[in-house]
Amino acid sequence: MANIQIDNYSLLIQKLDAFIRKFYLNALLRGVLYTTAIVVGLFTLINLGEYIFYFSTALRKVLFYGFIGVSSVALIGWVLLPLLHYFRLGKVISHEQAAQIIGNHFANIKDKLLNILQLRQQHYHNVDNAALIEASIKQKSEELRPVPFVAAINLTNNAKYLKYALPPLVFLLGIMAYSPNIIRDSTARLYDNNTVYEKPAPFTFAVANNDMRVVQYNDYKLEVEVDGTTLPSDVFIDVEGFEYKLQKDANNKFSYTFTKVNDNTKFRLTANGYNSKSYELSVLKKPNIQGLQVAVDYPAYTGRKDEQLENVGDLVVPAGTNITYLLKAANANEMSVRYGYKTAAQATKKIGEDMFSFGIKAMNDLRYTLFLSNQNLKNADSVSYAISVVPDQYPAINVQQFKDSQNVNKVLFFAGDASDDYGISKVVVNYKVEGEKRAISQQTMPLKGASGTATQFEYTLDVAKLKLLPGDKVTYNFEVFDNDGVHGSKSTKSSTMVYEVPTAK
Repeated sequence: MANIQIDNYSLLIQKLDAFIRKFYLNALLRGVLYTTAIVVGLFTLINLGEYIFYFSTALRKVLFYGFIGVSSVALIGWVLLPLLHYFRLGKVISHEQAAQIIGNHFANIKDKLLNILQLRQQHYHNVDNAALIEASIKQKSEELRPVPFVAAINLTNNAKYLKYALPPLVFLLGIMAYSPNIIRDSTARLYDNNTVYEKPAPFTFAVANNDMRVVQYNDYKLEVEVDGTTLPSDVFIDVEGFEYKLQKDANNKFSYTFTKVNDNTKFRLTANGYNSKSYELSVLKKPNIQGLQVAVDYPAYTGRKDEQLENVGDLVVPAGTNITYLLKAANANEMSVRYGYKTAAQATKKIGEDMFSFGIKAMNDLRYTLFLSNQNLKNADSVSYAISVVPDQYPAINVQQFKDSQNVNKVLFFAGDASDDYGISKVVVNYKVEGEKRAISQQTMPLKGASGTATQFEYTLDVAKLKLLPGDKVTYNFEVFDNDGVHGSKSTKSSTMVYEVPTAK
């Protein structure tokens, strides 16, 4: 008898467990229908609204994440939790709660089923009356043995909830079959809720320019074509919140000129309340010289002190001057220099990111041109300068001869002055003696004290010391030499003078 009692009670518990699983299966089916109705209905409603009204980015963001949130709550609460409980994962209803639910369906067993569970609890705590309790459990369990607990739940009753799930589902499927772009485009815009989308106009804007780039500080003419069933009479351009009217060139062609563009410029076209997508006019930064330093190294013989000049490109310098240029350039990665007009340009030396250097030794007048380039613009800017070279001048000399009126002692007196632009190295007297009875002899004698850029000198020629014979003559002149350290010393001679001894005849 004990075995029959245990079997009856175990069967009772198995039937309760089967009821609990069916209870959650019923909840799962109902939850799937509820979730379908909520998710599909909300999805269709939001997409239709976006398709018609083109919501703002903020509203699209709220709708997108709101839909995710509502769908997640419905899916978790109505589908995922009942599914977990069906597999007895998590907290499920107790046997007592199941008994109450079954009792509400089978009114005649409500108290008996609950009483059996309560007696079973008393059996473990009341040892004195254990036999009596077991007998009562046996009797009541035997009475409930034929009752099908799972019949308390009719799964087909969930069909009534189809009226919530089927209409939105059928409506959505109909839209996707008839015009799938409604759902596809709207969903894409809702997902990309950071991008501004404008409602399509009855016409389209088309920018005719192939290249949306302009060289910095240049003008740029934007050409626009409008195509559609209804064409606007006027088109405007929105630049940083300011609208400007485009010039109408033809019925469907418009233009606008950006003047002296300095930076990248974003804009969009608008007409009759419809806006185009955003465009951007990109600026190709133009290289330009920002600073010029010139180190002038004058030839040492000139005595001029070397100089450092700022932003001076045109120079006047002595021949042989070494000039070193250091230039600072913006938006340039290459600089070349061309000397004259026919020579090829030569690369300069790049120092750091924006500095360039090159040198010139000025020997003759020279015009040179600097060309600046970057990765986008080759020789985009140029500037020309001129160097005027002042050549070293020949020295000047002036000599006067003074003779004794009696000329008894045959002594000649000379006084003179000499000058040079940078300096005199020496002054000499040259004389040559020639005659019929003697060989020609020449001699050069430097004069003492001849220096500086200007000097005066005196010289006495004692002809008697030359021991001239009748018919001999002496030709002589004075010569001054400069200190030209580039081309070599240059000289200038005075006029040649003659002293002649008369013959006996």
